Amino acid sequence: MRLRFLLLSLLVSLSGCVTIPDSYAPPIQRKPLDIIEPSGAKFFLRMGEAITSNNIVGDISESIESGSWRWTKRKPTMRFQLKHTDKQKFKADLSIAGLTFKETGPVTITFVVNEHELAKVTYDKAGHQPFEKDVPAEWLHAVGDNIVSMEIDKMWTSPSDGAQLGYILASAGFLE
Repeated sequence: MRLRFLLLSLLVSLSGCVTIPDSYAPPIQRKPLDIIEPSGAKFFLRMGEAITSNNIVGDISESIESGSWRWTKRKPTMRFQLKHTDKQKFKADLSIAGLTFKETGPVTITFVVNEHELAKVTYDKAGHQPFEKDVPAEWLHAVGDNIVSMEIDKMWTSPSDGAQLGYILASAGFLE
């Protein structure tokens, strides 16, 4: 019995012995070199995404319609960030609503990138109107925000509540 007690005591005392692992300082934290500082700005915006609101400067509705587009007002303005400025195209997926077109007739939209007029396009029919055009590299900023506006010349005014609408915007941004 005494031998059992001695063995049990020895086993219990040995099971409590553990080696303490060496401690090391955490590695030095560094930012990756090819990542843009996180300001929230993106290079391409889809109007159906709630996060897009962070990149809207003005004149675009906060409401997402049918899960994929938003109404604009007179001068929808957005901000974008680019990793580089070479060989960039600005693309916008917009539509002129049939209801608004009946009253306004043909509309002209002026596309401006960082205070430079990229294009002035007249739309003489309702419906889907994709836009795409090369942007000169010297107009763009690789560091900081790029501001784009797409101003419409004529607004539609609702007879019932006086709300003013421009056109439907589904997406906009830069492509290589």
